[in-house]
Amino acid sequence: MRRADTTADRAAAYRFHFDTDEQRRMAEALDDLCARHAPRERVAEWDADERYPAEAMEALAGAGWAGLAIAREYGGSGGSMTDLVCAHRALARHSLALAQAYYSLWVLGADAIARLGDDAQRAEWLPRLARGEARIAFALTEPGSGSDAAALRTTARCSDGHFVVDGQKVFITGAAVADVIVTLARTDPDAGDRHAGLSLLLLDPSAPGVTVRPLSKLGLKALDLCEVFLDGVEVPEPNLLGPLDGGWAALQPGLSAERLLLAAISVGAAAEVIELACAHARGREAFGRPIGDHQLVLDKLVEMRLALEAGDLLTWRAAAGVDAGDAAEIDASLAKLHATRAYVTATREGAQIFGGYGFTNEYPISRHYRDAKYLEIGGGTSEIQKLIIGRAMGLGR
Repeated sequence: MRRADTTADRAAAYRFHFDTDEQRRMAEALDDLCARHAPRERVAEWDADERYPAEAMEALAGAGWAGLAIAREYGGSGGSMTDLVCAHRALARHSLALAQAYYSLWVLGADAIARLGDDAQRAEWLPRLARGEARIAFALTEPGSGSDAAALRTTARCSDGHFVVDGQKVFITGAAVADVIVTLARTDPDAGDRHAGLSLLLLDPSAPGVTVRPLSKLGLKALDLCEVFLDGVEVPEPNLLGPLDGGWAALQPGLSAERLLLAAISVGAAAEVIELACAHARGREAFGRPIGDHQLVLDKLVEMRLALEAGDLLTWRAAAGVDAGDAAEIDASLAKLHATRAYVTATREGAQIFGGYGFTNEYPISRHYRDAKYLEIGGGTSEIQKLIIGRAMGLGR
């Protein structure tokens, strides 16, 4: 039995949706870069060693990809949301961890700084991000406030030109390698509405009082997920990001963009799963013929392809809406709900197609099986996406 990674297998793979030839060339350029800096054997090593993909991130930065989400005036390339979808799909097709690092440490931070930063903050951080010389993590979730994010307890009180921050954050992607952590804290504990009195701060993870503890986790092992303990951490007042006590409203556009791009990552990763499963189904024989010729296996592969197509188009529609000036909140939630579900299902069915081999770490399908579940949880669970969609339909409250 052969491994499923031949050129012919790649050539027969699913073709993503594009609007322009330039976007198609963008994806091809990223495919070429990943073939050199994120081949399957190296991606497997990152996972086995739980090692951050530093060399691949450096290659992306060297080729100018770190600045895709950043305006040209700050050294970026001013890419659109559909451009970002193209990039995240292409990266995730080779390594979900690499795509997630690209989003979590460059794109997410660039969006927050560009939208909410003052002139000095934009001048300090955006050129560094565009060159790939800075990494920004984002701390929202706490042990007692996951989906109910506004229930957070981390406080930040003003004292002699500083905010003094106390609390705990959890499930913070990239905190162990970040240069700064955008942190949501309660700056007005007396605000009547729990969504009021919240502010975003640029917090230095090397500051006294900050303890970062990586968590052991099921999948996505090449990118850290951390607890962050904050004990009397001093944050200079100029590091307030956005309006004082207005952090909740400032967050919302970024949350929609996160859901959209996590959907794009799911689409890219699911495409590789189907590519692997189809190649295995063509090469593995049972009862005298390839297992892909057996109707039960063929049915699985066709259903996987159908779900992938729908996820790709839902994601593209949401991105096109953002580029047209729409908030696209509901479209982003629809895309994330479907695309993450399609990816999780594809990994389960793909592992089944591989049989006993799918239960070993000799093949990348097992890594996908472990990684996929994260995407139905991170960036707003599937249940939260259903609440958002249901409320838009006049249901729920």
